[in-house]
Amino acid sequence: MAQDNCCTRCTAFIVTIGLTALFLWLSMRVDEPHLYLDKIYVPALNKTLNPSPGNTTILFTVRLVNRNKDNGIKYDDVHLTFKVFVSNNTTRPLGNATVDRFYQGHNKKAFKHGSLNGGGNLTVTVSGKVVYRVDFTTAIKYKIVWWYTKRHLLWGGVNVEMNDSGLKVNRKPVRLGGKNPEVIPSSAPESRGCYRALVTFFVAAFVLLLDVHRFS
Repeated sequence: MAQDNCCTRCTAFIVTIGLTALFLWLSMRVDEPHLYLDKIYVPALNKTLNPSPGNTTILFTVRLVNRNKDNGIKYDDVHLTFKVFVSNNTTRPLGNATVDRFYQGHNKKAFKHGSLNGGGNLTVTVSGKVVYRVDFTTAIKYKIVWWYTKRHLLWGGVNVEMNDSGLKVNRKPVRLGGKNPEVIPSSAPESRGCYRALVTFFVAAFVLLLDVHRFS
C-alpha cells in the first residue's frame, strides 16, 4: 500500500514538472513584432492642390503588430529615415523621425502618427516615378510573465512608390521588413506561366528528337 502511494506521488510530481516545463517553454517562445508603413502623405506630390514648392511636409502612420498571444513588448524609440530615389540604385536623404518608446500588450496593434520636414526636392522622379525609401531601427524587450528579456535589435525597410495624390500607390499597409536593398526593381515583365510551359515543351521535344536521331 505504501509502495502504491509512493508511486502515485512520484507520478504526480513528474507530471507536474512536465507541465511546468511545457508552460515555461511556451511562454518563452516569442515572435518578432511586424512593423508596417500604414499611410504616407506628401502634399508636395498632390497635383490637385497646387501646393507651394516650399512645402516639404511628410505625414505618416506606422502600424506595429505584436503577434505574441502571451507576451508584451517594450519598444525603445523607433527611428525612421526617409529617402528619395534619384536613380535606380541611389537615394538621397530627406529626413528622420522618431516614434517615442512605449509598451504594447500581447496580441495588440498600435498606430503611431508622425511628421517631418523633408530636406530638398521631394518630387524627384526616376523613369517617371517618385519612389521613397523608408527604414526603421529600434530595440525591444519581451515581457514574459513578470520579467523582461534582454534587448533585441530590429531593423527593416521598404521602397514606396508614390502617386499624383501624394499617397503611396499601394493603399494597403506595407511591411517594413528584412534587409531589402535600396534598389528600384527592374520593370521588365516577368515570364508568364504559359511561356514557361512552352519553353519546357520545346526543350523536351528537342531532346526527344536528338535521342531518335541517335538511335536511328
